[in-house]
Amino acid sequence: MSGIAGIIHFDGRPVEPGQVEAMTAAMHYRGPDGINHWRRGNVALGQCMLRTTPESLEENQPLTNEDESLVLVMDGRVDNWEELRRELLGRGAVLRTRADAELVLRAYEVWGRDCLHHVDGDFALVIWDARRQEAFCARDRIGNKPFHYQWSGTTLVFASELHPILGLPWVGEVPNDGMLVEFLADEFYTVDETLWKGVLRLAPAHEMSVVASRDARPIRYWEPDVKATLPFVKDEQYFEHYRHLLIDSVRRLSRSHLPLACEVSGGLDSSALFCVAKHLFNAGTLRAPGVEGLTLVFDEGTEANELTYARIVATYLGVNIQEVPAALPPLAWYQKQAREWRDFPGLPNGAMSQHLFSRVADMGVRVLFNGVGGDEWLSGSRVYYAEELSRWDIGALFKHLKAD
Repeated sequence: MSGIAGIIHFDGRPVEPGQVEAMTAAMHYRGPDGINHWRRGNVALGQCMLRTTPESLEENQPLTNEDESLVLVMDGRVDNWEELRRELLGRGAVLRTRADAELVLRAYEVWGRDCLHHVDGDFALVIWDARRQEAFCARDRIGNKPFHYQWSGTTLVFASELHPILGLPWVGEVPNDGMLVEFLADEFYTVDETLWKGVLRLAPAHEMSVVASRDARPIRYWEPDVKATLPFVKDEQYFEHYRHLLIDSVRRLSRSHLPLACEVSGGLDSSALFCVAKHLFNAGTLRAPGVEGLTLVFDEGTEANELTYARIVATYLGVNIQEVPAALPPLAWYQKQAREWRDFPGLPNGAMSQHLFSRVADMGVRVLFNGVGGDEWLSGSRVYYAEELSRWDIGALFKHLKAD
């Protein structure tokens, strides 16, 4: 969870001293390992550094190429760093460090805007291309890394969070009633707006090139292939393929120069991640020097209390899982969060992990695994009705309707 921020005046006027510094200072907690800036006249970029991987110990941002014609700020991680590094070296790229940020910068040098098709990971990034007088912005395929921006037609401002942008003197705080309704109804349809008119989010799997001569128009660079199939005929083949993907994903995502932690709720998703991480550690192939498990403790007898299941996982692995009381903040806590961050502080149960996060921080851990999304992924979706209709597979549609 690093942070990025920037101001680019495409009309050529210089960025006022202290403005981008105020933006990064507003999210200083994202930069425990340093906050740095790059400024050239009408362009000012900032980055808040949190080092999580061994490679990031060699990383400094904003990152420039040799003649400073390209400047990168990124909050992110490259998960195919092994393959991308080999590919870049094979094309003659000169890598000064092992840092993920340099892999992305060199990928842009080699492939230009098509570099995103070669990068797998979670990221929000901006590359200032001084030769083209263009800001290239991008967000990862799932949207795990946040990216907020405002484009006035002459000025682009961006940041990892909302409040640094809203703190600028020319950005107004005009409520966006449509997004307010979506939050209150807990039904989300809009992927690019925020609670404030004029301040937008770059949607997941989108890129955006901003120049002086045209509007900033995000373009989708990736979408899942809903017609993709696997050449398997037996369930066991699917099981083995899924197991391989899960193990390889945990291995890649476990890159850390410090021990990592796993939330263990007792569900299939978090338990699977923790067990895979422990097995990889025992086999010497985990990309971290250790792994710890933590679970939330709720009142006994309530449906939220999954302590029994978490303890079964601990017994199976022969390890101790730390039991942390769930947080239940008062209304004043939510009000304070909303005032400070200019955003919704999460649904009521979103705050329950505050004590767990504090415990993880006290342990010196910087990478935390959880099973968020696992239930939805494994439980499936009624979207398959639409897929069967699009294929005119009436037999399968009838079968599934009957079964459901």
